[in-house]
Amino acid sequence: MNYSLRKAQPDEIEWLYELNRKSFVEVVVRQFGRWDEAFQRQMFFSKWEKPRPAQIIEKGSDRVGVVILEQLEDCDWLHEIQICPNYQGQGLGTTLLRDLLADARTRGVPLRLKVLHANQDAKRLYARMGFQEIERLANHFLMEIS
Repeated sequence: MNYSLRKAQPDEIEWLYELNRKSFVEVVVRQFGRWDEAFQRQMFFSKWEKPRPAQIIEKGSDRVGVVILEQLEDCDWLHEIQICPNYQGQGLGTTLLRDLLADARTRGVPLRLKVLHANQDAKRLYARMGFQEIERLANHFLMEIS
């Protein structure tokens, strides 16, 4: 599946919030019982107070998602991968994960991420890709693949 990545621009923050809301509202309600819009907005925007290595995922000229990957000395840390709902289930996430994993392997480091306990669809995708659960945190599974 073809896609391109480009650096997220400051004027895309509201689009990124809407993508975040669409991506997580159902799983947050499953895990925590409700979606508190004011709290979620505050939490989301506080993460953006300092620059983040966010890249917009595009197919052609359409924005279809975001990936936030931090390359650390001992691992590549996948903070976020969000695909617009109408582009999910078409192999884009799998293709992107394979590309991120190939890059991590080239650097000789594992790829790590956290996934909410209630986000079983994502956890199944990560397990199919070979990610292993390495720790169970209060609200997340910490997963890794080498």
